[in-house]
Amino acid sequence: MPADEYEAGTAQNESSPQRESTLLEELRIERRRGVSLVDQLVARLDAMVESGRLRAGTKTPSVRELAKSLGVSTFTVAEAYDVLVSRRVLSSRPGSGYFVTSRAGQVAALPDESIRRTEVASGEWLPVLVWNQDPALLPVGAGVLPPEWCSESMMLQALRQAIKMPAERLVGYGHPLGFPRLRQLLARGFTERFCTVSPEQIILTNGVSHGLDLVVRSFLQPGDTVFVEEPGYFNTYHLLRKYGVEMIGVPRGPDGLHVDKLAAMAAEYRPKAIFLSSVLQNPLSTTLSAAQAYRVVALAEQHDFLIVEDDIFRDLASPSDPSLASLDGLNRVICLGGFSKTIAPSLRTGFILCPPHLVSEIVRTKMTCGLTTSDLNERCIYEVLSDPGHRRYIDRLRMRLSNNREQFLALLADIGMTPLAMPRGGLFVSAGWQVAPTEDFNTERIVEEARAAKIALAAGDEFLLSPLSDWVWFRFNVAYCGAPELQAFLRTVSARVQAA
Repeated sequence: MPADEYEAGTAQNESSPQRESTLLEELRIERRRGVSLVDQLVARLDAMVESGRLRAGTKTPSVRELAKSLGVSTFTVAEAYDVLVSRRVLSSRPGSGYFVTSRAGQVAALPDESIRRTEVASGEWLPVLVWNQDPALLPVGAGVLPPEWCSESMMLQALRQAIKMPAERLVGYGHPLGFPRLRQLLARGFTERFCTVSPEQIILTNGVSHGLDLVVRSFLQPGDTVFVEEPGYFNTYHLLRKYGVEMIGVPRGPDGLHVDKLAAMAAEYRPKAIFLSSVLQNPLSTTLSAAQAYRVVALAEQHDFLIVEDDIFRDLASPSDPSLASLDGLNRVICLGGFSKTIAPSLRTGFILCPPHLVSEIVRTKMTCGLTTSDLNERCIYEVLSDPGHRRYIDRLRMRLSNNREQFLALLADIGMTPLAMPRGGLFVSAGWQVAPTEDFNTERIVEEARAAKIALAAGDEFLLSPLSDWVWFRFNVAYCGAPELQAFLRTVSARVQAA
């Protein structure tokens, strides 16, 4: 035992009877239905160690002694101690008992202020800002639903069903393509809505970003030219830059993609691929018209480039909205989808729907980079999608988002902010002030002011290839836009703009 740990233990043990009497009193637990005695004991001891009430080197009561004092079985105490040992809260010394571990070996957390400065200093940290935010901040810039909007009961039921998976599947690798029953379910759904798809054309992934990474690794090389939407999804930009791919932005506006511009650019640059969304595009939440979708597919055929369709918001779209994968007949379109927007981001499950001749190359990349994906997560998603209540939940979600969107658009009109587009669905409204950025009024300055007001914004600059913009705008998640603190903040900023 290290000297300092031994000395701490010795000091604690000098008044052992009094110390143990007080300790046993503080460890009293209650017998309540649905509350595990083991969990209670673990939580009490962990809290006492974390608060410093039990210092490093302190010897805890023996299993038999603590069980007798609390009126529980020795098995309960032994299991609780085992949990704490596995968490490195306690250490077990044969013949001596259990002791509080030294805290010296633990990694010190960075001060919050240090993290905050790093996040603000670099646009690369935007995902940290909007996904792993300080809970004290209102995540208006986030890309997911509020936790309270999600169907907790449906999720718990799905988890209970998924965990019943055979033991050999739980301890083994999954299928290279992913959980077969989920792929079959997805294939049936796409076939019913669009065109015939085989489960063997679907590759399950750890979310859409993972699918995007696999596609880029499989079919692009450094120096290749691709087209991306502008404004568009920032993570697509970051990923393509990391692989040294040359990006050229195709303008996307209130009426969708500028297909005439795309036609001219395709003839000039001969791209390897275009990355775009057909429905509820991020950040504008606009949808391609049928004519635009047909034109994009025709240009891809004419100029021989791949279409990588980000279809993450399909469940929130109208049934009549176009699908590039369907129009193309899965000839040169690779479709990426997932469930983070409507089920749970933490389950990290998505899919790649692709032409048959591209499947083997993507699966080879998937297995090379990370082997198979989580069979447990995929089974859970399968259970949610199979639940008859899921469709009703999606319908309620669309309605709720629609109501919030209309109210937020009314607020914007009232305070003098302008939307970049008028979305018909989805999570986002992008809007701002049609004034040129200055040193005193720009997105970075407003993001800082919002943070001081406990609000996390997503600046429009992050959704552009070039940070230069002729006006100041942000992407808003309408699920959070009814918050009084956000509305008061935007009114204050707008009043300043109008007074200037």
